[in-house]
Amino acid sequence: MKVYISVDAEGISGIFKLTQVLPGKPDYGFLRSMMTSDVNAAIRGAAAAGADEILVNDSHNLGDNLVIDQLDPRATLLSGADKPLIMAEGLERGFDAAMLVGYHCPKGFKGIISHTFFYGAVLDAKINGVSFGEADIVGHVAGHFGTPLVMVTGDDCLAARCQQLMPGVHTVATKECIGNGTAICRHPSLTAVDIEKTAEAAVRDRANIKPLRAGSPVRLELTLASATMAQLACNISGFKADPERHNTVHYEGKDFLEVYTAFVSALRQSAYFKDMA
Repeated sequence: MKVYISVDAEGISGIFKLTQVLPGKPDYGFLRSMMTSDVNAAIRGAAAAGADEILVNDSHNLGDNLVIDQLDPRATLLSGADKPLIMAEGLERGFDAAMLVGYHCPKGFKGIISHTFFYGAVLDAKINGVSFGEADIVGHVAGHFGTPLVMVTGDDCLAARCQQLMPGVHTVATKECIGNGTAICRHPSLTAVDIEKTAEAAVRDRANIKPLRAGSPVRLELTLASATMAQLACNISGFKADPERHNTVHYEGKDFLEVYTAFVSALRQSAYFKDMA
């Protein structure tokens, strides 16, 4: 049995502020330690449920946060920054279940360090009229390949959101959000126990959880931080500018993977522009 784990940073146990997740900052080493603890707990749970092939996609920032010799050896590690599907890379290989560890809420929603992909670039990303965050998007890429999303870990806001939008998904709340940079954090030894138990239960329950589907066609409305970013996004074939909202673009595709691939290309085209006004 094959299990896929995509790991982010902001929803990891003990993380409550932006400086903890930025390489080069004093607290970044703590993030790496806590990320390893949460991921290893998920690996233990998946293995207990019968997984004999586990792929961990290091999805935060440049994909170089996890150190392989500290990872449970029952998993392999996908590292690096130039992944075609970034946070969903590897799902195209086919898995029996997918899990998201350390994820967070979308930009504009209550949650610890809530954002959507690149900090400060994406204000909103709507799929068929519904705001999507990173957990929603990666979960739907998994669904495109027929893989059910069985577990998500992050703060209590993300857990509640996923329970509402993803029928049957198992969740672990690693902390309680007070503000964007303030949380009541549970001790990592306790969250590790919950993640391990929940991962095992979720993988065993995989047959009862339907893969997430967006239907067809799939319509993306992407609102960026500036009009220039929107102009740059329109360099990607298929994107159209909104005539009234100059920082918003639209794309329509036949399926979720096409739209996600276009979304990634648009971000890479536009998100590094910095509005200096």
